[in-house]
Amino acid sequence: MKATHKRAVVLALVILLGAFAAGSKAAENFFDLFNLSESRDGYYTMKDLKDGSPVLRTARILHPGDEYIDEANRYYRVVRLEEKTAWVEQVKSKGPLAGEIRGPLSTGGEMAAAGDQKGKPAVGIYHTHGAESYVPSDGTDTIDQGGGILQVGDTLAKALENKGFDVNHVREPHTPHDAGAYQRSRRTAEKLLTQGDQIIFDMHRDAVPPEEYEEEVEGEEVTKILLVVGQQNQNADNNRNFALKLKEIADKEHPGLIKGILGAQGNYNQDLTSQGILLEVGAHENEREDAENAVALFADVVEIYVASSAASPGETAQSNRLSLGSVLKVFLLLAAVLLAYLLIAAGSLEEFKRKISNFFRREFADLRNFNRRDRGGRKDE
Repeated sequence: MKATHKRAVVLALVILLGAFAAGSKAAENFFDLFNLSESRDGYYTMKDLKDGSPVLRTARILHPGDEYIDEANRYYRVVRLEEKTAWVEQVKSKGPLAGEIRGPLSTGGEMAAAGDQKGKPAVGIYHTHGAESYVPSDGTDTIDQGGGILQVGDTLAKALENKGFDVNHVREPHTPHDAGAYQRSRRTAEKLLTQGDQIIFDMHRDAVPPEEYEEEVEGEEVTKILLVVGQQNQNADNNRNFALKLKEIADKEHPGLIKGILGAQGNYNQDLTSQGILLEVGAHENEREDAENAVALFADVVEIYVASSAASPGETAQSNRLSLGSVLKVFLLLAAVLLAYLLIAAGSLEEFKRKISNFFRREFADLRNFNRRDRGGRKDE
């Protein structure tokens, strides 16, 4: 390798190492910066590899390794892509997305009492793709100045306020709907958190056939809600736990409301908080009024979640810590970059092995000498 090429590669590795070590925005938002998160032409269909049965349709761009928990709590993982078909396997043993929920859930009465005693956290609502609309109600699927999804956000905000929550709803559409939308909405999410909001919802609507989200809950026409968790950030484990709790509560209080939990590649600004979820509320061909009915019920779920957290001392502190798995992933990444740097600096694999071997021989020799001196006592004693 030429010296100039070597220096360029080393410099790139050092910059990458520094970025990840510092936890920079570029590192956290790699997938959002360089990859579109949604399909521009059609949608993806998850199919069971075993029998070809459909599992999920979503406009979210899927990748091998993405995970999904369906309405019946079956856990799937994408193992292969064929154009817009994502073949999935049902995983019997629980994976990261289907991990055990931390913290007990109490009965409704106990939760309400605990929540009233401790007060309710502020909730932030925003819209990365605020132009999204519902064709039957809004006449089009996109309104650049602000689509029907903003009205759905208004309904959720009002329902939460009626329950005693302090809600900050930002109606900025962050248009255009492109790969930079998450960077623009990131400033909004940061502002919400700076203002003291502890729970953050980024509200969207999907772009799949309407029957994918149509549902009747307790005799009322609603759209289902899909919870989306980004898997490329240090808070991924905590946000999965948040989504799992929300689904568990919804399954008890309003069965059929939550469509499932999708663990997808991306960040979605969820690195900013351990209680941040992206909500897909229906699809573009669903009635907006049905989506509004859905989020009114979802407000019940949020209220019970908050009360259950208050009833479980230490839960909030635990959720705000980085997960051990996330820390380990960062450590392994740094180790891999460091090894690559050392290999390039050595110039060849043989030289790299020789230097590593000499290093360990020297260090272990020093350690043996230290042990001998320690057993024999210090010379100045």
